[in-house]
Amino acid sequence: MSNKQQKVKQRIYLDYASLTPVDPRVLKVMNEFSAPKYANPSSWYKEGVAAKEALLQARNEVASFLHAHADEIFFTSGGTEANNIAIQGLLDNVEKGHKPHIIISEIEHSSIKEAVMEMEKRGCEVTQVGVDENGLVDEDALKKSMKKNTVLVSVMMVNNEIGTLENIRDIAKLVRHARGQNVFPVLHTDAAQAGLFCDLNVEKLGVDLLTLDAGKMYGPRGTGVLFVKRRLRALMKSIVFGGGHENGLRSGTENLASIVGFAKALDLVGVEREKETKRISELKKMFAEGLMKIRSDIYTNGEADFTSPYILNISIPGIDNEFFVMQLDAAGIACSTKSSCLRDEDESYVLKAIGADSNTSVRFSFGRWTKKEDVVKVLGVIRKLLTKS
Repeated sequence: MSNKQQKVKQRIYLDYASLTPVDPRVLKVMNEFSAPKYANPSSWYKEGVAAKEALLQARNEVASFLHAHADEIFFTSGGTEANNIAIQGLLDNVEKGHKPHIIISEIEHSSIKEAVMEMEKRGCEVTQVGVDENGLVDEDALKKSMKKNTVLVSVMMVNNEIGTLENIRDIAKLVRHARGQNVFPVLHTDAAQAGLFCDLNVEKLGVDLLTLDAGKMYGPRGTGVLFVKRRLRALMKSIVFGGGHENGLRSGTENLASIVGFAKALDLVGVEREKETKRISELKKMFAEGLMKIRSDIYTNGEADFTSPYILNISIPGIDNEFFVMQLDAAGIACSTKSSCLRDEDESYVLKAIGADSNTSVRFSFGRWTKKEDVVKVLGVIRKLLTKS
């Protein structure tokens, strides 16, 4: 092994919330459909028919993961596109002359917030519901925000910056109560960060629309899924026009290799979820406790009982977090100050919403290849950096 290869191997990756590595078992399946089985699923010849069968099989596997029907699964280019279809695809089809009302939490993913801002420019009414110090949505405020013209409520299941796990089932009950016997409002949840440790049974959750992203689940980049409950399909409008792929909801030749890879990634998550969640939870606890021993004034952004075992966002009073992350990077450790999906803003709106200090906050996120010795090493590096400072 060369010195360069050795250095790469020694780096510790603690930014899984930003992007998970593609599992080798997923790559193996993808390679099969990238080279020997590369036909277009829309073609009528032998290879195309085989590709279409593989696409159908992948759709069935994703549906099984969500406890949904295969015709409720739509493949996209990722979580951002899935979120945009959920918002624009629904609201663009609302009866003209009405002013649709949208409710989101103030800590939604940027792809939700910016899509909603665009819809506001087009004439929609928008309410952003606040959260408490742990990032939990104020359900009373959400309930009071409901109006006769409320069409869509979108609350992410797990926040990508602080890891807060929202009470989606309770929120779903509020939405159903407001809907009564009518069509609206409907509930969408961005579950991109949730599938690794949550059972995403859409019937039990009570959601109408749900987003997944393969890049957060050890699958291929640029691949996502939007679940659309059957009763809503006729109301959804395509925002990408062309050949009418994905049952007319998302035109564009399906990326079969990535779709099959995503289905494999979900299968692995389903098999390993319980054991892996327990292992990661122990590593996160060990890391958090180790940090407190280094400096007692270090605190967690978001109560542990309400957060993902994969995400730990902390504040270290007195540090410049960007410089601190650069120091960690120089020591071979990859982590982040905020979501990589945010623009170059000085402050994270998520941390601002919960009253945390964006300038002293660092996000560590763990995953399938994080080991106990990695945690020990990172704690040692942090101790040295803070002692020097």
